[in-house]
Amino acid sequence: MRKSDQLIESSLLRKVPPKKKDALPRRWNNLVKSQDEQYQLKRQAVIAEASRAFGHRGYQNVSLDDIAKSLNVTKPALYHYIKSKQELLYECHSLAMDIGDQALEHAIATGENGLEKLEMFISNYINAFASELAASAVLHELNAIPPEERKRIIGRRRQFDLRLRNVIQIGIDDKTIMPCDAKLAVFWFMGAINGIPRWFSAEGEFSGAQIAEAFVKFLVQGIQAQR
Repeated sequence: MRKSDQLIESSLLRKVPPKKKDALPRRWNNLVKSQDEQYQLKRQAVIAEASRAFGHRGYQNVSLDDIAKSLNVTKPALYHYIKSKQELLYECHSLAMDIGDQALEHAIATGENGLEKLEMFISNYINAFASELAASAVLHELNAIPPEERKRIIGRRRQFDLRLRNVIQIGIDDKTIMPCDAKLAVFWFMGAINGIPRWFSAEGEFSGAQIAEAFVKFLVQGIQAQR
């Protein structure tokens, strides 16, 4: 081989490093969910199905056998992901509160004034739980939860309520919301919103987005400051 050819070959070898033997296994491992991830996904599916069932038929009218049947698993298999029906109800409450917290945090962070923050929250919240299993319907089922877990849920509700009242007060202060009692205002529109899952159906006349749009209009007409 000529010296010039040797130099070219040497240069190419420097520019293209050899492939690592473990490159393919590492990429493959990234595509496969870990055992814990698979467990969490299946557990979330159980909570999701329970939330649908409790929301549409009521907690007292749904058994673990019903939930297992709808998921096409055995009741013993269900106990691998949840210990009791009471625990399942608590997790459904947590899911509903998570949906509300996320919608409120996003609205507070992005809305330009009090009224806009409130509009964004209502729109996002209704759209979220309409597509996320009508989860807020379980908020009416509280007595069946054990005292300690019930205390945690009530605490989260109070904090959520106070943050919503603060959004109302922001709107009053910036004059986008008419002067009103923030506590009663929150009771008014949250009572209407949390009643939606009792009659909402994904196959019904209105979509979640249409309901959200209508409720935002009702809210604005009822609470917006007169210009």
